[in-house]
Amino acid sequence: MLILCLIVFVGLTGVGIIIPLFPFFGENVGASPSTITLLMSIFAAGQFIAAPFWGKLSDKVGRKPIFLFTLAGSAFSYLLLGYAESISELLLSRLVAGLMAGNIPVAFAAASDLTDTSDRSKAMGKVGAAFSLGFIFGPTIGGFVAGPNPESTNFLLIAFLAGSMSLLSFFLTLFFFKETMDMKHDSDIEQIKKVGFFKEIWKYLGLPIIGLLILINFLFIASGAILDSTFALWANKEHGFGPQQIAYLFTYMGVIMALLQGFAIGPLSKKFGDHNIVIFSPISYVIGLIIFILSNNLFMIVVGSTFLTAGISLFIPASSSMISIYAPDKDQGAILGIFQAAGNLGRVLTPTFSGLVFIAYGPTAPFYISIIILIPTILVTVYVGRNLNAIHLKNS
Repeated sequence: MLILCLIVFVGLTGVGIIIPLFPFFGENVGASPSTITLLMSIFAAGQFIAAPFWGKLSDKVGRKPIFLFTLAGSAFSYLLLGYAESISELLLSRLVAGLMAGNIPVAFAAASDLTDTSDRSKAMGKVGAAFSLGFIFGPTIGGFVAGPNPESTNFLLIAFLAGSMSLLSFFLTLFFFKETMDMKHDSDIEQIKKVGFFKEIWKYLGLPIIGLLILINFLFIASGAILDSTFALWANKEHGFGPQQIAYLFTYMGVIMALLQGFAIGPLSKKFGDHNIVIFSPISYVIGLIIFILSNNLFMIVVGSTFLTAGISLFIPASSSMISIYAPDKDQGAILGIFQAAGNLGRVLTPTFSGLVFIAYGPTAPFYISIIILIPTILVTVYVGRNLNAIHLKNS
């Protein structure tokens, strides 16, 4: 588990370097706010396409080969990003990065391989904390190198730093990571009735708990993607923040995520149950968005960021734990891949219009759309929580 978390941490440090600064990469090649948010949706589109594929393939060939291939591909995508001089080249780099970032469910599947159901939330929290640590060190490194003025930022150096993290993670996987999947299940997998890819997805969506959790993940992440795609633009236009200040805000949010996922999720899960955490998460996110809308100083932004981060950082391990518990062992990678893909579909859809809303109605307007999406999310999570036992009996 330690090596898995280290691999995830190093790889996500590279992602953390880029994400808060990407809007400035876009502006550097002449992209408008609406184009920048579309480019961010391209990254999510790559994840949406690749996540079920990598997850299912990892069930057949093992987790390690998928890690090695996708980490090498991530390093290549950062090379493309560093040398991008046009919107089309930036688009290609983000598409490749998204396809390679589709390996996230493989990391959660590997964590599932190493644990039983009683410790599943704690293991998912450790992997989530490794992600969060990447978002502590990544934005800090990126912000330090970028400086306060985007006009003087060395974007090629930033891309190379991110790529070096992927390469380091690649070599850690190659030399130290031991395959986690019990390959004795191969024969079982080969005996599964072969159906079309989309028919198989519909089969999983039809399972009561699994299908509802996939829907919740789609709605929650779709809402969060609006903030992700417009946060840097909002902070810059509404509050005058530069690349360095925005990166340091991401670092603060990474610290909160690491603390919650590394230390709090296990005890919270045992005391309240994963389903109650999944109910709490979108409510916390709505509170954070309201504070952002009303904010007129740094203190309010920090408070809003805390609520937002608490919502997403608790949701990810709790919901991943729930869906992994109800997924058959031989289909862990496939179902977690579909679960991840649902979130990535949300990341594709909402950024396609969040930039247009930003331009047409003002910097805070996208946050109202996010709140509207979260209302049915909360209703579905409450339904799942109240009817969990009945749904479980029906599913079994």
